[in-house]
Amino acid sequence: MSLNAMKMGAVFILLASVAVIHHLPMGGFLGTHILHRELFFFPIVLAGLWFGLKAALFASVAASVVYAHFFTHNADVHTLSAAVVALQVAGFNLMALLTGWMVDRQRRQRRERDFLNDTFGKYVSSEVRDEIIGGRVTLNGELKEVTVMFADLRDFTCLVESISPREVVTVINTYFKAMSEIINAHHGLVLQFIGDEIEAVFGAPVALDNHQQYAMDAALEMRTRLSQVNLELANQGYPPLRHGIGLHTGKVVAANIGSPRRLSYAMVGETVNVASRIQALNKDYDTDILISDAVRAGLDRCVDMSPLPRVNVKGIRDPLLVHRIEPQPFVCVGDV
Repeated sequence: MSLNAMKMGAVFILLASVAVIHHLPMGGFLGTHILHRELFFFPIVLAGLWFGLKAALFASVAASVVYAHFFTHNADVHTLSAAVVALQVAGFNLMALLTGWMVDRQRRQRRERDFLNDTFGKYVSSEVRDEIIGGRVTLNGELKEVTVMFADLRDFTCLVESISPREVVTVINTYFKAMSEIINAHHGLVLQFIGDEIEAVFGAPVALDNHQQYAMDAALEMRTRLSQVNLELANQGYPPLRHGIGLHTGKVVAANIGSPRRLSYAMVGETVNVASRIQALNKDYDTDILISDAVRAGLDRCVDMSPLPRVNVKGIRDPLLVHRIEPQPFVCVGDV
């Protein structure tokens, strides 16, 4: 027997027991039942705490019927008696409403927290959380302009083969933690970790002005932080990590995608594929940050970059114009 079934049985048994006690022939003054009628609050409160508003109201209605039936059939109902019965019935139902409402509210808040944790992972920002809980963001599917980021570790497979599984987890979690914190700090959202790759988005689910610049700033800080991560890893005897970052801006369908048992917030569309392809081009050009021309057009601050020849990539119809971000003093974007 399940725990909920046992709890429901306990509520019914308690409710029936109080009803029996209440109907026991007491003799004499009817007021001897004043204490007995208060016992009805116990099953009402238990039903509310265990099962919520609906169960609490069911228990209160049952208690009200039993209580009213006793007075109807065991006493002459004069004005005072009717008022007492009405107040007591109102008390039963008020207790059910308050207890059930508070429990349902707590459960709803718990479900919302679990939903956010399952959907967005550990690195969701407070702004995103508040927007979704406030009902100002739809997760059912919408067309949005965003900047998508892919960050992938270079030659990590070789490192995996040379160290123990526990050490692999330590190294990759150190990298993921550092990079995710930066993405979150720049109003981005980590969508998923795919092997040794990070997929993130800027501009969804909450709309973000200048999402290209936020993504660019995050990529530059990730470059700097990687050096710090490598110092930490070197102190533990691990070789340095290298990564490639690709950014692209465009339209995507942003929605909760998956099965009823497991959903994830995801981006769908060519923009995602282009961002992934741009990230992969870092291997060909021996670079660490590449951005599309659509990202460059949306930047509002100076960045040192140089254009690369247009390149054809698999799955993309038109040749891509990408820009290499140089670790040099900044020049104005308009000078590129």
